[in-house]
Amino acid sequence: MTRIIRAELLRLVRRRTILLVLAGSSLFATISTVTVLSSAATTDVASRREGATRAALEGPGGGTEAFAIGASFLGFLVFVTFIALLANELSGGTYRSLLLRHPHRLQVIVGKLAGILLVAAGAVAVAELATFALSLLVAPSQDIATSSWSSIDGISAGLRDYATVLGGVAGWAVFGTMLAVVFRSAPLALGVGFAWAGPFENIVVDSWSTGYRVFPGQVLASLIRGGTVELGIGRAVVTALLYSGVAAMVALVIVARRDVTA
Repeated sequence: MTRIIRAELLRLVRRRTILLVLAGSSLFATISTVTVLSSAATTDVASRREGATRAALEGPGGGTEAFAIGASFLGFLVFVTFIALLANELSGGTYRSLLLRHPHRLQVIVGKLAGILLVAAGAVAVAELATFALSLLVAPSQDIATSSWSSIDGISAGLRDYATVLGGVAGWAVFGTMLAVVFRSAPLALGVGFAWAGPFENIVVDSWSTGYRVFPGQVLASLIRGGTVELGIGRAVVTALLYSGVAAMVALVIVARRDVTA
């Protein structure tokens, strides 16, 4: 499996990829920081339906609050990216070529997922650092105190936000991999994934608040956010692990049993 991971890293970690990550992180940091800090609410409870509260922004974790909120809305982008990457390889013959050189199917699919997630982990770290730096610049213009951001508690909060965002990204990646494996067609898998995690979930939760606690996309968004009033962090972690475990099992069973014809 190590060879598969190394090969995936060599394929992805190139000058073009690095430039795209830097550009994307800068754009993400700008949009998230300006939007979140300029629209901070005066309420004390964070909700998936709203942005950050002023109390949260002025607390130890305020420096990465914009990062966590922005990432909760970009999880869907991670989802469709993983579907596109893996479904194209499964349907285009790349997967079959890999199996000719490395016949262990499960190791190939897990290794590819692990390699992509390692790159994603680096991209998440860059995005968090960029958002924190920009938040420091923007906060004074919004009369938001930043004195506690650089404290030990602030650093701990930043690491916690990184862990929850990366956990949510991993969950989206597993779901994207499952759909890619099930359908083996990028257009079909993208269509199903987009319809469910996009319009369906978001329309339904507007009238059925329980959806925030049971729909996979909403659960992962709450996990990335670090917990919300609709779904606390503890339950978000447990539910996300359960859903991701089922999705991973489905993908692995299909990979192990389905004939490779392309």
